[in-house]
Amino acid sequence: MSAQTGAWEGEGYKLSPEQNRVVTERWERAAAARDGMDAMMKDVQQATAQSHGGKLEGLEYSLKDVDSFRRKAATAATEWNTPVEKTARKVNDLNRYTLTFEPDSYTEGVEQTYERLRESGYEPTAEKNTWQDPVYKGVNTTWQHTESEEKFELQFHTPDSFKAKMENHELYEISRGNELDELSQGDGRLAKSYQDAANHLQNERYKNVEIPPGQERIGEQLIRDELNPRVPPEHVELIRQKEAEKLAENVVKAQAKAEAKAQAERAVLGLDGPGLGETQGLRNRLATKPPAEEPRQKTAGPRIDPPPSQSRNRGPLVR
Repeated sequence: MSAQTGAWEGEGYKLSPEQNRVVTERWERAAAARDGMDAMMKDVQQATAQSHGGKLEGLEYSLKDVDSFRRKAATAATEWNTPVEKTARKVNDLNRYTLTFEPDSYTEGVEQTYERLRESGYEPTAEKNTWQDPVYKGVNTTWQHTESEEKFELQFHTPDSFKAKMENHELYEISRGNELDELSQGDGRLAKSYQDAANHLQNERYKNVEIPPGQERIGEQLIRDELNPRVPPEHVELIRQKEAEKLAENVVKAQAKAEAKAQAERAVLGLDGPGLGETQGLRNRLATKPPAEEPRQKTAGPRIDPPPSQSRNRGPLVR
């Protein structure tokens, strides 16, 4: 429980017991809201799938990992002197979702999603369109309920831009973490060159991603990064090597996390410890019992689906 939360430390960052309590309580509120938001986004996906082929990606990651949030708060407090209370108050992506649409139906699918979310009582508080950015392509939005503090992040991608984003994950971590500072050893110009190299590698995966027609109608157009055509090739290769190392680290972490989860599930099911033999023996006895006769099923009638709801032609805010 958050009331018993002590100090936290991870990857060189720390939170005091009081700081960790603030961060953990904010995360717990997001965790409590998860099921309801997941259900809402599944309804949105179902509606947009029928009309525009919408697909909800990565629903298993709809809640940010608590230690990732702690690290984010601790980083902001250490490097930018940002109080953890401010980070906890302003964080938008503890609950987060991604919808994908094919390029030809992307803009209309996003507009229908806006309409459905507004019908559910949400309004966008941030809309960043980076389809013209060379390093990250997509639309990132933040939504907040008009009568509560519930908010979540929703990204809109095409299948190809989502694939590029996922493949660039390690480069994103390198760019936003402290690896570049460690590599450059305090040399600002060298750190900038390494960042340019990371941008170059990220752009390689976005080069052939099709930009959806009409996407300029959505949100605020932003170009946050520029490519440096004179980045030294040896710097590109160094960052490519660091990306491979980071990927290997993440694979090991994911495997360890999956094993820990599996062990916890086995413990809940009683598959570990002294009772394992008795549990397995019971399962073996049950497996030898003859199957019960199945009751006769009634013949189901034809299924009649309700007609799709009519659009009210309310699209995203145009800025």
